[in-house]
Amino acid sequence: MGKFPDRARSLPRETVARCPRLVLGSVTDGVNFHIISALFVDALPFLTIFPVRATIIAMKTLNIGIFAHIDAGKTTLSERILVESGVLRREGSVDSGTAATDFLAVERARGISVRDATVTFSYGGTTIDLIDTPGHADFSEETELALAAVDAAVLVVSARDGVEAQTELLLSLLEKRRLPFALFINKCDLESDPSVVTAALKARVGREVLPLNTPAFAPSPSFEEDALTALSDEALLEEYLAGALTQGKLASALQEGCSKGHIVPLLYGSARTGAGVKELLTALTAYFCFERREDAPFSAFVYQVEHRPNLGKLAHIRLFGGTLKVRQEVNNLRTGSTFKAGQLKRIRGGKYEDTDLLCDGEAGAVTGIADVRAGDFLGQRPPLSYTPAAPYLRVKVTASPDKLPALKAALEELTDEWPSLALEWVPEKRNLSVAIAGSVQAEVLKETLRERFGIAAETGAPSVVYRETIARPAWGFECYTMPKPCWAVVKFYLEPLPAGSGLVYESVCSEKKIAYRYQEHVRVSVPRALEQGRLGWQVIDLKITLVDGEDHPQHTHPLDFFVATPMGIHDGLRNAGSVLLEPVLSLSLTAPEKAMGKLMTALRERRAVFESPVPSNGSFTLEAEIPAGETFGLNELAASLSGGRAAFLLRLKGYYPCPEGVSEARERVGVDPLDRSLWILHARGAYKK
Repeated sequence: MGKFPDRARSLPRETVARCPRLVLGSVTDGVNFHIISALFVDALPFLTIFPVRATIIAMKTLNIGIFAHIDAGKTTLSERILVESGVLRREGSVDSGTAATDFLAVERARGISVRDATVTFSYGGTTIDLIDTPGHADFSEETELALAAVDAAVLVVSARDGVEAQTELLLSLLEKRRLPFALFINKCDLESDPSVVTAALKARVGREVLPLNTPAFAPSPSFEEDALTALSDEALLEEYLAGALTQGKLASALQEGCSKGHIVPLLYGSARTGAGVKELLTALTAYFCFERREDAPFSAFVYQVEHRPNLGKLAHIRLFGGTLKVRQEVNNLRTGSTFKAGQLKRIRGGKYEDTDLLCDGEAGAVTGIADVRAGDFLGQRPPLSYTPAAPYLRVKVTASPDKLPALKAALEELTDEWPSLALEWVPEKRNLSVAIAGSVQAEVLKETLRERFGIAAETGAPSVVYRETIARPAWGFECYTMPKPCWAVVKFYLEPLPAGSGLVYESVCSEKKIAYRYQEHVRVSVPRALEQGRLGWQVIDLKITLVDGEDHPQHTHPLDFFVATPMGIHDGLRNAGSVLLEPVLSLSLTAPEKAMGKLMTALRERRAVFESPVPSNGSFTLEAEIPAGETFGLNELAASLSGGRAAFLLRLKGYYPCPEGVSEARERVGVDPLDRSLWILHARGAYKK
């Protein structure tokens, strides 16, 4: 009956308050303690049986994401969880391509996850929406989408391989979002020293880490003392020393600490054998509980979009408030469009099941949305931030001329699923290009086009997505008063800003000079005018001030300032001079110490700048900065130089001036605003090429 049955008390009232979907009601004494004992005590003996006169008549919900460095055993853990929860009779295998959360043919063929996969199941009175995420760095967009959608995370770390590059990034993202999470140290059945990994994680996490079991999979003998240390609550400590602390009160305090992200539960286990998996599930259901707001306005985040032959376009959403019913009207904040929800689905064991209602905190899929893409917000904006990563490498995608329309349509469909592809179509040249993160993503893209769309496509050599800024302050001016009827005069002052500043726009022009309604046209036009600078790249890191101008009470047409603004801006860009900026990435590398010399030489040849590497237990870690154009193929090179044991992670650091001798102008797409006569015809819709 648990470790401290003499101290057991009723389920704390505050626990129920934090879980409004956990509804309690009186029943006979015959089921007095079975609720908690059946759910928790078998798995975690330190959890006491709470003798409550209650039963669960509605489940609480949890959204849990599983994250890890590649090959840490994340998908294997997901499979074992589905077996433990009764969704699967036996787990599939990543290597054999039978994993239930690897839905795509390319995932089964390659033995890697490239898309988020959601499965809903019930465990211990809790409905869990489990999102299995890709581990490969090329698919970090999927990881960030999932991080924005979940209540809490499970970070899987290999006891054999330790804290690797992707693990470091995931820890950074978890800290940035202050997302609650649990640690699962996997592969403890293999020859390893989990204590080394534990020490590294405790030093890195920055929160209180609470072990729930031992590397030998036994309950932690010092759990109660460790829990009180993690809680840092003097009142609880005094109650404990006086022998008056109930396990119910301790459990409630731990639940609050874990749910708020102050405490990180840690479990040792083996996804391969199943050791520690039941304990992980029990800890998630016992220690994580989040407030639900079903009476709030509808609010949802689209963390994935997929296309199914029999269902069409499905938006996978996580609700952050309110409810969603079939045929309910919902707006897309990105596009401003409104739609009626079609079918609603939950995913159980890889199969879609119909439902007529999704509630706050739940994840599901909805049909009937034509213009949705991953990363969209539906209804009222959820209380979270998500910004797609800026592309820094692009490749041309080609196919036979007769397949070009189908290729364009296929890439448009895939861009809804992977917004980071940032598809560009240049009709004048009939060129299609997409942004990619690396060679693995390029190969997966080609396989997807072949398997799903029947298109034999090729990707070209990667090209760097540069930016440009201005060299010095300058004035820009345009007096658009001919050919009549028109009247729009603008005068801008352009100033360079430090790297990472983006675009800052300000108007100091009087309303007497330019009416506010026309000033709004100028404000909207400025970012569009900067999409292609004098070198053909997007212009960043500058401030533009509308200083002066003029409209006319009779001659000004509502569209005149849309015509004049780009001409005035590009006059300023010409006067300011252009500076080419290249994307520079931060690189985190972990590899065997014996490969250090070769890897450092290879990085120097690719213009990387780094400090001294840090050796540790036969491996080393290294932090570097490297131009994006030097990173393509780096994964394969690092693997060959390290016997497949190198792991690295790339993150965009920013855009910086190119070194002497590097020049990369880009041919302009469309009409140049400085070709004044042609631009006016084009802007007024009178130019036909």
